Amino acid sequence: MNALTETATSKPLDLAELRTNPESYFEGDEISFEDLEQAILAENDAFRADLSTDKGRKAISSFARQCSTLKTALDGAGKQKVAVIKKQATAIDARRKSLRDFLDAQRDTRRKPLDDWEEQEQARVASHRAIIEDMIQTGCVGFNESSESIQKRIDKVTAIDASKAAMQEFSETAAAKKTSILENLSTHLKQAKHNEEQALKLKQLEEEKAEQERIAKEEREKREAAEAQRKREDDERLAAEQKKAEEERIEREKEEAVAKARRKAEEKAEQKRLEQIRKQEAEEEAKRKADEDRAADIKHRKAINNKALAAIMEAAGIGEDRAKKIVTAIASGSIPHVSIKY
Repeated sequence: MNALTETATSKPLDLAELRTNPESYFEGDEISFEDLEQAILAENDAFRADLSTDKGRKAISSFARQCSTLKTALDGAGKQKVAVIKKQATAIDARRKSLRDFLDAQRDTRRKPLDDWEEQEQARVASHRAIIEDMIQTGCVGFNESSESIQKRIDKVTAIDASKAAMQEFSETAAAKKTSILENLSTHLKQAKHNEEQALKLKQLEEEKAEQERIAKEEREKREAAEAQRKREDDERLAAEQKKAEEERIEREKEEAVAKARRKAEEKAEQKRLEQIRKQEAEEEAKRKADEDRAADIKHRKAINNKALAAIMEAAGIGEDRAKKIVTAIASGSIPHVSIKY
């Protein structure tokens, strides 16, 4: 227990009494959490038990369970107290809602005559402003708008009643706008009529020009048709002459082709005959050359063999017959790993 707690608390908390009457913990500020904490810690310090005996171990279990029991009792007491407070709060909220709904409804009831008047007043003012806005929009003339359409705008604006009785406090504004818009529309109407007269004259001139161009086009087409007819006749005559010339050319080409084919056949036959002669001469020449090559090769081999024969006779000291057999065996490949280089 620290010095501050000892000063604030006059006497220690009786835990036995608190366990009997847990509601006292939530009544006023007589029992603080520090009081409970110090009492529990003091009880811990005072408790003694022997772990070596069954009685001692049971005492420890019972001592620990006292905290759970006290917790359940205190928490339950607090929960009951909160339930009572919540029930009171619910009743108060219900009464608050009832008085809010009632007084809001009474406020709306008392204000309804003013709201109805303001709504009617807004509708009246909006109606007058809509009339003036419609009159302004009617006075807006589109680009190249016809005089007939502008006259309809003038008739519509003229029919608008801008009197005090009709427009009330907006009558002066409506009358001024009406006068200004009608003047503007009248100016547009005069300009539109002038433009339409000019357009009508231009259209008449264009129609006259178009008629002149049509007549000129017909005459031009007639001349072109006559020229085309003459051209067709000239083309037909030229085509007939060309056809005849083409037929004659084809006939000449056929005759020339026959003569050319005959000459080609004769040349081919002559060429074939000459090729046969050249081929025969080439074969004879090839045979002659092969015979010469074969004779030269035999002569060459014979000379080398004779040199080998002489060398073997000299080296081995043997006769010509035996040496010839050796050379013949080498030349035919009968002796492995030994050959004659020709």
